[in-house]
Amino acid sequence: MQAVSFSYTGGPEVLGMVDRPDPRIERPDQVLVRLLAAGVNPIDTKIRARGLLTPAYDHNIPGCDGVGIVEACGAEVGMVAPGQRVAFCHGGVGPDPGTYATHAVVPEAALVPVPESVSDAEAAALPLTWITAWEALLDRARLRPGQTLLVHAANGGVGQMAVQLGRLAGARVLGAVRGDEAAELVRELGVAVLDRRAEDFGQQWLDFSGGRGFDVVLDTVGAEIFEESLHQIVYGGDLVTLLSPPATTDWASARPRNPRISLELMLTPMLNGDRDLLRAQAGMLREGLERVARGELRVNVEAELPLAQAAEAHRLLESGVRRGKIVLRI
Repeated sequence: MQAVSFSYTGGPEVLGMVDRPDPRIERPDQVLVRLLAAGVNPIDTKIRARGLLTPAYDHNIPGCDGVGIVEACGAEVGMVAPGQRVAFCHGGVGPDPGTYATHAVVPEAALVPVPESVSDAEAAALPLTWITAWEALLDRARLRPGQTLLVHAANGGVGQMAVQLGRLAGARVLGAVRGDEAAELVRELGVAVLDRRAEDFGQQWLDFSGGRGFDVVLDTVGAEIFEESLHQIVYGGDLVTLLSPPATTDWASARPRNPRISLELMLTPMLNGDRDLLRAQAGMLREGLERVARGELRVNVEAELPLAQAAEAHRLLESGVRRGKIVLRI
């Protein structure tokens, strides 16, 4: 098969096309997928720059999100069949090769059939960001109808999914962004927007929350945004972060508010091989794809590039604010 790989860590230029042996089904619950498209995510650029999260494997093929056609199934596979179009989030961070390739072997537990009306690009762009938003808001924070939700960097990949999911869950949602273009993008998703550049930013988010703060805050940025978020939640509120809390965090001033702090990493089942977690995430992805098919969820795909231009895709992703996801056509 053909794949995009890297022999050493570094900038986008380390990515290149290579020929690799075709992957084979080695376990009865595995499925061989001929890939049609792969989503490009920030974790891919981090893997390229720093190496696999679980090192010492004989591949360096990035990519977690994929959509493709089932070509062959292991003996115990019963939910998908050859010829089906499926989407998934699996591989690219450790034990299993990623989706920047013509083929991938994927556990059946991770696969979800793609509705006919959903494009390859939409299906490839959705999994990681949608599952992350779902786990953060519904599993970690247990967001409920009528609650208030603040999403930082709401124009990002996870941010766009989070504000839409919050709206669909019946919450009052405010997306915090930086810049006019980012604000316009999030406003198009049907939620209120607040530009961090505003001189009265602090007063505006207080006014939106009725002076009480937010029931749930999602931090997709980390560092000083995490510390700021600690003071934006109500007493006993939920703060979910996608990054590690900074070592300088002032916990003493936060403790009287009795916050519930949650860490979110949707890559866990890819790292530990937990099939039950993979099935749970597949259920989340199935609902996301169905919502896209019904027109309830919007997936912004900004650019589609050939697989051979993966390095350019990484340059685009790292260049700054994007309006949507980047997808590699395979």
